[in-house]
Amino acid sequence: MVIDPRFYKEQVEELGIEGLEINPSSEEEALQILREVEDGIRNLKRIRYNLHMDMRLIRREYLKKLRDPQVRGDVNRRRALIDERDNLLGPYGGVDRIIETLLEQLEEASIFLREYAGLEAAGTEGW
Repeated sequence: MVIDPRFYKEQVEELGIEGLEINPSSEEEALQILREVEDGIRNLKRIRYNLHMDMRLIRREYLKKLRDPQVRGDVNRRRALIDERDNLLGPYGGVDRIIETLLEQLEEASIFLREYAGLEAAGTEGW
């Protein structure tokens, strides 16, 4: 049984990542925000993993249907099943793109916060 993609979208929204302010005024605040960012990254990856598992289940189900001998020889039925599968996977793909965009933003924020807090070298421009 797969979960409705709207549930995954709600989980992402409940994380509150989109409204997260990344404007530290001190190293301590940067470390606190960094912890929140890293928690968000972990949670998004967990949600994405579950989303991908559901997408695999859907693909597997339709692969079985496409291998049915009655469907193999019927081009119209194959096309209809493929279209049905693609329409079903579309919303999952949309949520996946949202998660990927948020992950990229959080990873960039993580780099900034680590540099701000002095956890990583800011660079080697003078070399």
